[in-house]
Amino acid sequence: MKLKQKPEDFQVEELNELKPSKEGEYKLYLLEKKSLETFSLLNYLSRKNRIPIQEFGIAGLKDRHAITKQYLTIPKIYEISTLKENNFNLTFLGYVPEKLKLGDLKGNKFEITVRDVKKGELEGVYKKAETIEQTGVPNYFDSQRFGSAINKEFIAKHLIRKEYEQAVKIYLAQSTRFESSKIKKEKTQILQNWKNLEKTEIKSPTLKPVVEEYKKTKNWLEAYKRIPSKLREIMISAYQSYLWNECVKRALIAKIDKKKIYTIDYSLGKLIFYKNLTEKEARNIPETFKTINKNTNSKGFEQDIINNVLNKEGITIKEFDIKKQTGNFFTTYERKTLLKPANFTISQPKTDEINDRGRKNKYKITLSFTLPKGSYATMITKRVFNQ
Repeated sequence: MKLKQKPEDFQVEELNELKPSKEGEYKLYLLEKKSLETFSLLNYLSRKNRIPIQEFGIAGLKDRHAITKQYLTIPKIYEISTLKENNFNLTFLGYVPEKLKLGDLKGNKFEITVRDVKKGELEGVYKKAETIEQTGVPNYFDSQRFGSAINKEFIAKHLIRKEYEQAVKIYLAQSTRFESSKIKKEKTQILQNWKNLEKTEIKSPTLKPVVEEYKKTKNWLEAYKRIPSKLREIMISAYQSYLWNECVKRALIAKIDKKKIYTIDYSLGKLIFYKNLTEKEARNIPETFKTINKNTNSKGFEQDIINNVLNKEGITIKEFDIKKQTGNFFTTYERKTLLKPANFTISQPKTDEINDRGRKNKYKITLSFTLPKGSYATMITKRVFNQ
């Protein structure tokens, strides 16, 4: 199967309970965008309208390769002059009393068209779809969460180990396929001159402050602190999310009949899924699992799993206390172990006009459903389509 061959194949609408009025301290807009990453668009609006980037409020980050609808706030003292361009549209809705913050939403509604489904796969697809609202799927963080883990290396793990040079080296010298050619060229230059950064001149606004700080202080920790704060937060949450996935995988293996378990690949390895659940198995799976931080203090079964995961990583809970050194910290919260979509529907198969090429054996199927905030729609497609 293939996802996101066209932006129209992946549509997301933010669900919120905002009630705009005629008065308030913040202007509220509906932002509709196509094939645009949220932060990049906000940076563009900031420059174009001379509004400091930190003044924009959003409730969630939406996929780049999609058509999305979400809400945005700015203080009422500012004006946005650019309300519409080729790939985005802003509609003023009224005023609200507070700035939107990440997480200020109920959930998201998805409409996803999956393509390149073979005729022989159809029966299995519809069979899995029949039970998905009842048995749900594991509530894993998916690959989109781990863009900062370059070559499967987590900067946050090096921070925990106080390996500050390695943490900075990953950021400055390792490239992803999504970066521009200019960034990749500068990262190659940095890597080639790693032992002699004094002779390296960098122009990128996200890389230069880090390099210059090291030139000035010869201190890798101080250089790390010059990485943009939002990126540092993303790096921390990425590693914490990976650890949560690893814990839940072990919990499922321990509580479900091994014959029902199978794996599906993702960017950091394999995820554990199940074919179905008995009532007893569903009861035995922990309803929630905590994210790990320095104060995590679970008991029994859950603590054993956490200890197992951390032993494999070669770290301890006490080492998660990094705030004093780095300014960053790991938060802890309960995340539901299983995810059940609401209002789930699946269309009848239609000929896939992109991949079929006249053979009449490739189909497209559209799924529609809603999920609570923080959950990944691709977990639903992985379960239904086995990849």
